[in-house]
Amino acid sequence: MVSINETNIDNLINKIVEKVTNKVLREILKDMADALNKLTISISELTKAQEKTEEKLSELAEAQRRTEERLNQLAARVDQLAEAQRRTEERLNQLAARVDQLAEAQRRTELTLNSLIGEVARMRGELIETKVVMDLNTFLSKRGFDVFHHFPNIPYVDVVVETDGFIAAIEICKRCDLRDIDQVIRGAKILEEKEGIKPDVLVVFSYTGEIEKGVMDLANREGIIVEWNTRRLVRKLLELSKMKQNN
Repeated sequence: MVSINETNIDNLINKIVEKVTNKVLREILKDMADALNKLTISISELTKAQEKTEEKLSELAEAQRRTEERLNQLAARVDQLAEAQRRTEERLNQLAARVDQLAEAQRRTELTLNSLIGEVARMRGELIETKVVMDLNTFLSKRGFDVFHHFPNIPYVDVVVETDGFIAAIEICKRCDLRDIDQVIRGAKILEEKEGIKPDVLVVFSYTGEIEKGVMDLANREGIIVEWNTRRLVRKLLELSKMKQNN
């Protein structure tokens, strides 16, 4: 294939012009030669521009390929991160379930501990109450008193003291409040209904010596003895029993 360029066209036009004798025709041929030269230049420039465009497109295609390759790498990395996140969430769920199990175990432990504390406190109260009864029994039995303890069917009465027709009903408490005054009164009524025993005196005894405000005033109005000293209580009961015997 013959390559047509500006030099070839000029040579060809010159040969044709040399053979043409007509002046007008020669001028026309020269104008055509100039136009062809310009067209050749334009085609050459377009060809170069096309080559540059193709080269740019090739560069863009390579850049696109690298971009897609990078995107594929990023997509793979995202998948890896998503899988790691899934495993992390699964592990967190397992840990949360374990924490819930531990919390439930802790709750049960606290319930058991509270129950044990309550049971220990109850047993301690019973032991102290028994000691109070034993102290009263030690002092009063020497003076002819009978001391009775444990009345399952009669609430609020812990001890009954009796001698020669004199009877005292005693409620033992840790911290005595107004409810204890009401309870010993109700206990005495139940004692009378179920056992046919009517106490001559009612006693509220605090083994800690803690007496809430207002208890003494209410007890005095109701004629109830409130005491926290075993020795004084024994002396008061002795005095009251003698007073009844003398009357």
